[in-house]
Amino acid sequence: MRRTTATEPLAWWPGPLVRSWGLVAVASLLLACMLCLGLLAHYSDAQTLRDERRQQEMVAGFTARTLGVRIESYQRVLQSMGQGIHSSMLDTPYLLELLLREDAGYAGIFDTLVMTASDGSMVSYAPSGGTPAGGSALRDALRRTLSDGKPQVTHITVEAAVEGATPQLGLVLTVPLRQAGGAVRGALAGLVRMGLPSLLPQPGEDAPTQRWLLVDQDGLLLADSRIAPPQRSETVASPDAAAAPAAERVQTALGVSDAQWAALSSSSTANADSQQWGHLMVTRVGLPLPRWQVVAVRDLSTRLLGLQRLTPWQWLALVATAVAVALALLGALWWLSRPLVGLLRQGTRRRAEAQALRPLAAPVQPGGRMPDSVVPVPPLAVPEGLSPLVLDEASHLREHWQALEQELHRSQQQAGSLEAAVVQLLEAMPGGAVWEQGEVLLYVSRRAAALLGRDAKSLQGVHLHQLLHNQSGLRQWIARATGSLASFGHVRGEVPWKLQPGLTRWLQVQGQAMQLPALGNLWLLDDAEVLRQQRRLARWQDAHDAGTGLPNQYTLQMQLQSWCAAPPTEPQGQGLLWLDVDYFTALNATAGRAAGDEVLRQVAWLLQREQGAHGLAARVGSDAFVLWLHAADTEAAVQTLAWRLCAAVQEWAPHYAGQRFVLGLSVGWLWTDAADLDADQLLRTAEAACREAKRSGQGRAVQARLPDVLRQ
Repeated sequence: MRRTTATEPLAWWPGPLVRSWGLVAVASLLLACMLCLGLLAHYSDAQTLRDERRQQEMVAGFTARTLGVRIESYQRVLQSMGQGIHSSMLDTPYLLELLLREDAGYAGIFDTLVMTASDGSMVSYAPSGGTPAGGSALRDALRRTLSDGKPQVTHITVEAAVEGATPQLGLVLTVPLRQAGGAVRGALAGLVRMGLPSLLPQPGEDAPTQRWLLVDQDGLLLADSRIAPPQRSETVASPDAAAAPAAERVQTALGVSDAQWAALSSSSTANADSQQWGHLMVTRVGLPLPRWQVVAVRDLSTRLLGLQRLTPWQWLALVATAVAVALALLGALWWLSRPLVGLLRQGTRRRAEAQALRPLAAPVQPGGRMPDSVVPVPPLAVPEGLSPLVLDEASHLREHWQALEQELHRSQQQAGSLEAAVVQLLEAMPGGAVWEQGEVLLYVSRRAAALLGRDAKSLQGVHLHQLLHNQSGLRQWIARATGSLASFGHVRGEVPWKLQPGLTRWLQVQGQAMQLPALGNLWLLDDAEVLRQQRRLARWQDAHDAGTGLPNQYTLQMQLQSWCAAPPTEPQGQGLLWLDVDYFTALNATAGRAAGDEVLRQVAWLLQREQGAHGLAARVGSDAFVLWLHAADTEAAVQTLAWRLCAAVQEWAPHYAGQRFVLGLSVGWLWTDAADLDADQLLRTAEAACREAKRSGQGRAVQARLPDVLRQ
């Protein structure tokens, strides 16, 4: 079993760089988990507080309005009874008592009714038949009404009607009795017993943390939904805090300070006010008439998501989840660090091989000579930095980076030498040559500079816009040239160039796209003045096609007949190819005549390039051409040329009007070395073979039958 040395890492274990990344990633993950957990708890608690506050304010407001409507209805009933009492009845007490007894419908609402006159006489009546309650507190309320002339609403604590029951809250209401002139002649008071269940909502089983309080204007606790108010006799003189020392204050019941309660209960308006005191949500709603306050208290400790309330099992689940995610992250880091692990193993093997191939120490014989049995081993050149003590990814990456830099330096040197070779090739061309990239001249040969009438060095780095004369059609020509280079790989045309101020020369331009290592376009320049002068002659126009510049069908027939009439003394082979462009009609109808003319010019240039010094290319129809080679060596050469022309046209992918078009070439060809030939028969035979190529699938080359060629 192979053991791992001290300096060799495990096959699956990453280096110190990846281990450091793993530790940092796990620590960052745990920190992010804790931060996300804290933010989740914070925002969740904030949303819970908003929802609980809105719900509690709505319920507290509804409770306060219900209690206020109830008290207001009592006051309206008492006021209605007061309006039915005439001021003259106040002088006869027995009539008042009789009136109260007869008005039992209204009087049954109250536990005690008391009527007093301005002279102090008083009549009491208990509709339920018991002893009138109220005592001194009720008489004090009547005296204040007589003196102020205003209705009074106050409260007292009265004993329950049944012995042993919870004491009830008594509500005292008074209204003044006036004469016709408006003077106060008396007052009417009513006492209503209000039980605890009718005052506040009772917490149900679904809301055990809810608590309701009823507090007066002095902060005394009138009612509590959890605790019954203390037993007090009905002889309470007034509702003031001094007269009721046994009443509990709301600050004591809630366990808050006076400042906290003062900040919450600053007014007795019906607007709800809520505050959070620790885990308690406290909401206050005031009743303006008796100046009471309905207070709702809810314990939110079970609803909030604070981290301090998590159970041990919940903490265990959180820790287990974090550990699982950390392990998954470590696994992902290990998977991503496999290239670095392979790099580390590769560097370790290189160091081991370097140490194993070092020269062995051999015993030296007397005289300093090594024994004959020991073969000296040349020392191994170990790259600098390959120390066996350094085993980390950074060292290997540095070594590979240095190797890449050396490779880049060698590539730059090779590119420079290739560029020099390209420059030598351009200088060796017979015509003028220009190397252009991005419409900027990178190199201009001496012959091209002579045609332009300038120095070659001064033209390097010059933009084409500064050399072309026709600036109005410059963009159109450059666009056409760019499209031709992209579609056909070459372009051909005649362009006016500026020589000196006021001087212009027409040059024939042939462009070819250059590939690696020399990127850009190669332009071959030649003087076009002589050719342009020939085109102006009438005889040249009669013998050539205006669109492509090739000889027309008449010229072809004349030269072919002349050659057949006077053949050379030594028989030699000749080839004839009839070519027809496939799918040309669809392209001409879809992309327009300009695109069709460009395709025909490209086919003409392709045939001119293949005709050689002794051949002839002519246009004999709309999309039909003839290539005559009267010095063809062998039949195989003509066949190869025919198929090569088909393949060249099929490689074109012209783009016009945003559409890509597919072209093809159907060729009918023949080769013969016979001496006695007929020109018309040759053309008809080649044309028939071309039609057969179209019928057999297009993009093909079909050989003509030789017996049809011979003259009968």
